[in-house]
Amino acid sequence: MCIELMLNAVNLLLVAFSKMHNGKAIVSNPTSTVGIDGQLFVFFIMVVAAAEVCVGLSIIVMMYRNTHSVDVNFLNRLKN
Repeated sequence: MCIELMLNAVNLLLVAFSKMHNGKAIVSNPTSTVGIDGQLFVFFIMVVAAAEVCVGLSIIVMMYRNTHSVDVNFLNRLKN
C-alpha cells in the first residue's frame, strides 16, 4: 500500500511539472511537445501499478483454489 501511495505522489508531481513546462513551451512555440514526457512517465507508472495488482489478485485466487480459504493464519499453519 505504501508503494502505491508513493507512486501516486510521483504521478501528481510529474503531471504538475509537465503541465508547468508545457505551458511555458507553448507560449514560445505553439506546436511544441515539450513537457509531455512527464505525462508519458505517468502512463507507464500506471501500467506497472496495474500489473502489480494483477499479480496480487492472481496470488489470492490461487491461494483460494488450493485451500478454499483466504485466511492467512491458515496458510501460516501449513508452513509448520
